[in-house]
Amino acid sequence: MMFRFTSLLWAGILTLLSGCASTSDTQPEVNANGKTIAVMPLDNQSNSVAGALYMREEMFELLKLKGYAPIPIEQTNQQLSNMFGISLGGQVTEADLSKIAAGLKVDAIMTGTLKNFSSVLLSYNEVAASFTMYEGDEWLPVWHYDGTASVPFSPLRSESIGTQLIGGLVGSVLERSVGKPMQGAVSEYYNRLQITLPPGWKNLH
Repeated sequence: MMFRFTSLLWAGILTLLSGCASTSDTQPEVNANGKTIAVMPLDNQSNSVAGALYMREEMFELLKLKGYAPIPIEQTNQQLSNMFGISLGGQVTEADLSKIAAGLKVDAIMTGTLKNFSSVLLSYNEVAASFTMYEGDEWLPVWHYDGTASVPFSPLRSESIGTQLIGGLVGSVLERSVGKPMQGAVSEYYNRLQITLPPGWKNLH
């Protein structure tokens, strides 16, 4: 009798643990009450292609944390290309925003310009960028941020030592090939930006 009870107890514990594991592996759903928004490709005025991609991805993640419902970047890219022949941030103009928003079926659009994404020789990493959010019937700017973040060069920061050295000694191309170049400067930039970014939750009536 005791053996049977113990077996049932262990079975219940294992079932409970299994349920917890499956829940933790489940991706959270997009906030249904958040404003839908599309993050445009950045107008890249720097020498870093990887930097522009990374900055766009970080904006996408920040918008989710602030209550927005951003459409996936891959979906945005495909629709921009198929509907409007747009593949670069520099091709997006304010005159295009209303038709882009209608085509993508979003409440808001975020555009951005990457001005600088560079490492100064064994001194500091610097990120400079601006972002503008548009919404409303006339698609006018409702928020804008233009900032710069500089982080002292250090091989002990979040990038690998190899990445830091390449970034410091060469200062450009090879360091940009990693997935998250100059992570410390990017994090500092977004720490400042997120303070000014308005929340995306829709007003509930």
